[in-house]
Amino acid sequence: MSKTKLKEAPLKEVIFELHWNCPIDNSGIEKDEEFEFAQGRFAERIKKYFPVHKKLLPDGFPLNITHSPIHQYWKGEFRWPVVQHGQGMIAINEVEEGYEWEASFKPTIEQVLKVLFDSYEKDTKYERLKLQYIDAWDINNDDPYEFIEKNLLTSIQTGYHSFGVSKDINLFQTYELEDKSNLQVNISNGINNKTLGKSIIWSTTVEKFGRFSQNEIMEWIEYAHKICSDTFTNMLNKEFYEELDK
Repeated sequence: MSKTKLKEAPLKEVIFELHWNCPIDNSGIEKDEEFEFAQGRFAERIKKYFPVHKKLLPDGFPLNITHSPIHQYWKGEFRWPVVQHGQGMIAINEVEEGYEWEASFKPTIEQVLKVLFDSYEKDTKYERLKLQYIDAWDINNDDPYEFIEKNLLTSIQTGYHSFGVSKDINLFQTYELEDKSNLQVNISNGINNKTLGKSIIWSTTVEKFGRFSQNEIMEWIEYAHKICSDTFTNMLNKEFYEELDK
C-alpha cells in the first residue's frame, strides 16, 4: 500500500467513504430528501464508467435505510472496483489486483465524486470522510503473537495467568491526528477465505467528522492516503517489507 505497488502486496481491500447529513422528517426518520432524484441522475451518468448496476434492496422495499448501500455500480459483472450509493453515503471499494493509488484509485475517487456532486442540486452537508486499507498475510502454523511482534512491530502481552489457550486476537488503537482526523489501527487473526489458511489481518483507517466543502474533501483524500501509506511502511519490519517487494 505504498505509492509504488509492492510485488507481493498483502492488500485485500481499500475503501473510501463519504457521508452527508440526512435530516429527520416529521415522522422522526432520517431521510436523504434528494436521494430518489439524485440517484437517477447519478445512475445515468456513472454508467459510462461503471455500466453494471445492481440494486441491493428488492423493489417496493421502503427507503428508510440511511448510510448503507442501496445501489452498486461495477466495472463489469462483479469486476472491481465497485461504487456503492445509498441515502447519505457513497463508497468506492477496490481489491489488490486493480489497486494503484496514483494510476487508478485516486482518479476513480475523483471521477465518482464529480458525478455525485453534479447529481445533487441542493447544498449538501458533507460530514464524514473515511479511507481504509485492509491487509492480511497467511501465517500457516506460525505463532500469531510472534508474527505480529516480529513483522508488525507490535507486542501484545498480558501480565496475568491465563486459564486457557489463546484463540482470538483483536488489538484496536486510535490516534488523533493534527487535523483532528482519527487514525485507527486494528490487528486481529482470522481465516483467509481463498486459502482457508490462518492469517493475520490488519486495517489502517483514517476518518474525520465535521463539515467539508468539495475542495476540502479532495485535499483530505490525499492527506489520509499519506497517513495510511506512512503508517503501513513504518509498521512493517524492514525485512518483511523487503520480502513483499521481491
